[in-house]
Amino acid sequence: MTAFDDSAEYYEALANSAQRLQREGPFLLERLGRAPGRRVVDIACGTAPHAQFFAEQGAQVTALDFSELMIAYARRHRPHENIRYRTGDMRRIEGGPWDFALCLGNSLSVLSTDEDLRETFDAVHRVLAPGGLFIVQIINYAAAANQSPRHRVERRALETSELVAVKNLVPHGEHTLLTLNFFAIHEGQTRTVSEAMLLKNWGEQDLSDAAGRAGFRILEVLGGFDARPYDPASSTDLILTCAK
Repeated sequence: MTAFDDSAEYYEALANSAQRLQREGPFLLERLGRAPGRRVVDIACGTAPHAQFFAEQGAQVTALDFSELMIAYARRHRPHENIRYRTGDMRRIEGGPWDFALCLGNSLSVLSTDEDLRETFDAVHRVLAPGGLFIVQIINYAAAANQSPRHRVERRALETSELVAVKNLVPHGEHTLLTLNFFAIHEGQTRTVSEAMLLKNWGEQDLSDAAGRAGFRILEVLGGFDARPYDPASSTDLILTCAK
């Protein structure tokens, strides 16, 4: 699990954090209101836009990511008295108890085996307070739109350079090959960073089974942050809300 180690700044530029939080924020705040408290753990936090969002709402947040460079970027760019940053493996989370856990951005797909998935749900269950909630979100790999290769090009103006990013998702069997190629252009010079990651195409049954074995109750299975019901054929996302 080393993807994006070399590209935290570029990944942040493409994250569209403000637009993403506008879409996801109301959903997440409503679910936080159902939790027994406001102690939050953001698992696989990346550059930590969600951690900052919750901290600004008065929650006490632990932001956890496997990548030291992602955490270093988040510490520099999103310092907040309510956020505690940590590096760590989602399969072996320690600490807590927390009232609300989230793992968003398709992060569970970096787990390659059923055992990895079980260990992650088991670890989160251990560190949650009684009645605590766990929200997970991944791509809906079952959707027809995700059965064929996808290719996307994004351009962003950075402070002193221009960023061009090429993202490819190529499904193959139970996996999807993700490649990201970043081209940062500054004063006629180009810096190139490439990342590749084999993603596991987890489905609803996989997540539900792992959650159930860990001792969670599944409260809802949704197809988007607008709380629409999950439709395997057409939903963009697969979102589970689980309760301890």
